[in-house]
Amino acid sequence: MSFDSEPEGATVRVAGKVIGQTPVSARLDKKNDQTVSFEMEGYRTVSKSLATKTDPWFFGNIIIGGLFGSTTDFASGAIYEYSPDQYFVTLPPVGSAGILDKNQSLERFVVVTYGELRSAAATSRPTDDESFSNLLAALEINAANTDRVTELAHTLLDHSNPVDGANAVTARF
Repeated sequence: MSFDSEPEGATVRVAGKVIGQTPVSARLDKKNDQTVSFEMEGYRTVSKSLATKTDPWFFGNIIIGGLFGSTTDFASGAIYEYSPDQYFVTLPPVGSAGILDKNQSLERFVVVTYGELRSAAATSRPTDDESFSNLLAALEINAANTDRVTELAHTLLDHSNPVDGANAVTARF
């Protein structure tokens, strides 16, 4: 799992245990109902639940390994995987109303929908995708402006990391 924040350098805790400072990647025990928190002096703490989903391999292990294989997976937590596997938060300063400016909202949207945006960018008609079209609208880019649409698609494809991609989009557009 990877964690990042704006500003960088926030302390990341999962289930109360310090994982590191953003940006940070860590392997986590796959448990249901865990919470991640981002803390930094001068900023309000942001906490989120780590969402899990059942790993599709769990069902394959039932077929291959029978009941024993599935019981072992369940006991070890291997039936879960985290979705999403990347978290990005914007820490609001202490005393602020918590309202995000346009760039922060845009960065958050890009990070959350990054997989879908990159998939759309790789097609010949990215404007057919709802998330891509919403991004164009937020950036005030006319979908008929093929040069700008192509430039945006290339920007998304040039960055595999959602946070880097979001930063590139807000810096360029």
